[in-house]
Amino acid sequence: MHAPLRESGPVEALGRSAGESPNVLRTRVRIVALVLIAIYAVARLRNPEYWDPLDDLNLAIHEAGHLVFSAFGETMTILGGSLFQVIVPAAFVAYFARTRQRYAAAVTVSWVAVNLLNVARYIGDARAQELPLLGGDNSIHDWWYLLINWDLLPRDLTIARWVHFAGVVAFLTALVGGGWYARSGSRSDR
Repeated sequence: MHAPLRESGPVEALGRSAGESPNVLRTRVRIVALVLIAIYAVARLRNPEYWDPLDDLNLAIHEAGHLVFSAFGETMTILGGSLFQVIVPAAFVAYFARTRQRYAAAVTVSWVAVNLLNVARYIGDARAQELPLLGGDNSIHDWWYLLINWDLLPRDLTIARWVHFAGVVAFLTALVGGGWYARSGSRSDR
């Protein structure tokens, strides 16, 4: 004989009205999270100079990328910062997707989007070199170096626009994908 399933008490019932299932609460929380991500995306897109603690983390990841890719030569060492800055959040997306946490994978794409916007801004600064660099005035601008060596410096703004566009697409993907999976109640979609 089995005891009937019981709720875990006040924590599980928090924010629910009588008869409301945990799936409804989860869906509501996910929708609120998507609204916040949408507001964040608009703030990031309207103000290219927007900076928050996530950017501090992203900058640390960027700098670590130079070290991670240093074994692959000078060009990869320099490219590695921006590359790693996009690879790390993409790895989280891949992990969530592989473990069938589809909603988490979808909304984590917004972290990829933020990094694409940051990289686009850095690329677009290659000729102007107005952004402050961690190493100070004696530092070499990563994208100036790369685009000079690839004979693409005159196209820095065009390349930056395409990377920025990829960031916008990533934000839209996060929001649409998150909306698609927000209502999912199966264990594999949590």
